[in-house]
Parts: sequence; C-alpha cells; structure tokens
Amino acid sequence: MVHARVRTLCAILFVGLAAVLTACTPAEIAAFNTLDKPDQVKVIEAIQDQQEQAQIAYLTALHEHYVSIQMDPFLTCVRHHESDRGGFPHTNGYGAQNPYSTASGAYQFLDSTWRIVSSRSGHGGYPTAASAPWYVQDAVAHWTINSPVSLSGGRGNWNGTGC
Repeated sequence: MVHARVRTLCAILFVGLAAVLTACTPAEIAAFNTLDKPDQVKVIEAIQDQQEQAQIAYLTALHEHYVSIQMDPFLTCVRHHESDRGGFPHTNGYGAQNPYSTASGAYQFLDSTWRIVSSRSGHGGYPTAASAPWYVQDAVAHWTINSPVSLSGGRGNWNGTGC
C-alpha cells in the first residue's frame, strides 16, 4: 500500500530522482525511506523507466515536428532554387556556401541576417546558417516566413526564386 502510493505520487514527475524526492511531501519521503532497499530500487527503476519513455515520446514528437516543417511546400521550393541546385560545387543543400557573399545554408541567409533572425526565432547560437543543423535552418526559415515580427519580411526575401 505504501509502496504503491509513493510510486504513484513520485513517479509521475519526469525529472531527476533528486528533484522527484524533493518534490514529494515529507510524509512521502518518510514512507519511501521505510521501504526496504529492493522496493526502493523498484520505485527508482519505475521512475527512470517513465523518464525514459517520456524522453522517447518527446524526441519522437520533436522529430515529427521538424520533419513537418521541412516538408512545407514553400520551404521545399526555396531549398530547390537556393541551394539544392545552386551550382556551387560540393556545397549544395544545408551546407551550401555562396562563393560571392556570406550567404549560406539551404536558404542562403546572409551571416548578419542569420545571426539576428535565428536569435529572434529562438534558435541562436550558430554563427552561420551552414553551421546550423538542417532542422534549425528549417525552423528559422519557417519562422521567417510566418512571423509577423520577422526582421526580413517573410516570403519576400525569396521572391526571385519563383516560389
């Protein structure tokens, strides 16, 4: 009975064990401490299993979210015109580097624009678009075309692509 109550109350928190135990009431911690070691281990393993399952579910949902952004028809068109067939030898796609400017990545963001827009979209930390992973480049481009506060005017930056 005590074992089930402690497990139910503490295992629902998806944080580290220390945070779980400190989030429990003093009575729940005392109840946990009355369990013998094998039962404590079972409670800890149950918490860890739930944490792992939550992480898997979160990462799966995150991946699906980023793939759905990548499949956006406008972004697919822009990538096709900007970097997938840009003619820059050995630099196509997400690693594309324009030989005539600082523009890089799948959407050919200038470095100065990239730093501002990626930061504003919540994906800062990469000095150039080409240095960012594919999902970050897609998320920043998606934010740029959809955000009313986008620095760079939405889809207008890619008017010359025919998209």
